[in-house]
Amino acid sequence: MFKGISKFQGGVIVVLFILLVGWTAYQQKLQSQQVQLIVIPYDQQCDLRAGPCVTALKDGASVSFSIEPREIPLAKPLQLKVFVEGFRVDGVSVELNGVDMKMPLNQIELKNMVKGEFSAKATLSFCSQNAMEWEALVELRSGNKRIKVPYRFITVSHAG
Repeated sequence: MFKGISKFQGGVIVVLFILLVGWTAYQQKLQSQQVQLIVIPYDQQCDLRAGPCVTALKDGASVSFSIEPREIPLAKPLQLKVFVEGFRVDGVSVELNGVDMKMPLNQIELKNMVKGEFSAKATLSFCSQNAMEWEALVELRSGNKRIKVPYRFITVSHAG
């Protein structure tokens, strides 16, 4: 070893060096695994009653979202569809919630039907208001990226 350093001190230095290298590698691995969250702004021009809404993403990629039937009835089966073009997606979910009146968690995992197309059935709960604004928050999972795209729509209660 070095002059003036005992074997014990040399051993401590080696152990500390190994710990430092291990800690640095661990931190780099954690940083590479962190989820990158990308939130796309709400498109006010989107009208889900008119048909699918298409949102442009980076590098020419896009996501399309639709709800059928287009009148979007309450407490009746709905078909949610997401079509992704221009990038690979590992999974898609949609969270349905009121914009001004939060409802119980209603998050639906969509199934991959064919390449880039995801689909699932859902139902909106009854609301005490005659008209209610909802948000369908589409989450696209791709590796460590989470892309969230909001779509808004209004339901009208025909009760009473």
